[in-house]
Amino acid sequence: MARDLFVTQLRTAVWVEQALADEVLPDLIDRVGDPELARRLERHLGETREHVRVVRAVLHERAGSIEPLESPALLGLLAEHERLPESDLAHCAAAAASEHLELALYESLASTAEALGEEAVGLALRELMEQESFALEELSRSRAKLLAEAYARP
Repeated sequence: MARDLFVTQLRTAVWVEQALADEVLPDLIDRVGDPELARRLERHLGETREHVRVVRAVLHERAGSIEPLESPALLGLLAEHERLPESDLAHCAAAAASEHLELALYESLASTAEALGEEAVGLALRELMEQESFALEELSRSRAKLLAEAYARP
C-alpha cells in the first residue's frame, strides 16, 4: 500500500515538475517585468529541469514506467493564478503557491521512501525539497520588495 502511494506520488511529481519546466515557469518569466523576480524564476527553472530528471529516474527504478499523472492541485493553482489581476505581485504569489505544493509533495515522498527503507532515495528527495525551500525564500524576498514598492507609491 505504501509503495503504491509512493509510485502514484512520484508519477504526480514528474507531471508537476515537467509542467513547471515546460510551460509554467517559462510563461511566468515572459510575463514578469521585475528583473530580479525574472532572474530568480530563471534560476529555479534550471533546478526544475534537474528535478524532472531525478524524479523520472527514481520512478523508473521503482515502477519501470515513467507515465506522469496529472495533478489536479497544480491545475487548480494555475486556474486561480489566471483569475488574478496581471501583476508581478500576482505572478510571485502564484509561483510561491506552486512551491508550497511541491514542498508538500516532496515531504510525503521523502517520508514514504524512508519508511520503505530507501534512505538514499529519501535523501535525494530531501535535497530537492531544500532547493524548493530556497526558491520559496527567494520568492518571499521578491514579494516583500514588490509590496514595499507598491506601498511606497503615492
